[in-house]
Amino acid sequence: MGNSDLHSDDFVLADTNLFVAVGGPENPKFQKLRKFTARHQITLQVPQRVVEELSTMHVADRVETAIEEGWATKINPPSPTNSDAVAAMDYVRREIARKSGKDEHQVEKADTVFAGLAIEFLRNGHPRVVVLTDDKIAAAAIEGAVEQQGYDESILVLRRSDIMDDGGDVRVI
Repeated sequence: MGNSDLHSDDFVLADTNLFVAVGGPENPKFQKLRKFTARHQITLQVPQRVVEELSTMHVADRVETAIEEGWATKINPPSPTNSDAVAAMDYVRREIARKSGKDEHQVEKADTVFAGLAIEFLRNGHPRVVVLTDDKIAAAAIEGAVEQQGYDESILVLRRSDIMDDGGDVRVI
């Protein structure tokens, strides 16, 4: 995608691993993520199934804090049904399996669904969709999937490392 600057009208889907990677509200990385969303005037859209995944890891309070502070919200996204969305999810599953050495049936559904959701939300009227993840393999697979389906000009995939270095310093994008 040509323009990686975030805009306030971007629909930003956030993966679970982002909240795992930044730690809790007292962690400087969490605080930097909070400042990042405020500076770009964006709200992280966190699918309900992602929040449920976090609760099994006992870190759901991180999302709840972000929601209470107004820089994240829980969404109940539709199951991707558009043929492009389904094809993108299949591509992501195959790529993650290939790059990680896993069997396709062992690839987490949450990792594959972001490509499909991005396409569904784009087709439902959002001018641009951003997927924010901390998973390098999934990010590369999602990028490949949206490019293959012809949506690479409208869907941006960012890794945590694209917006924040390991020390928690926020990058200007």
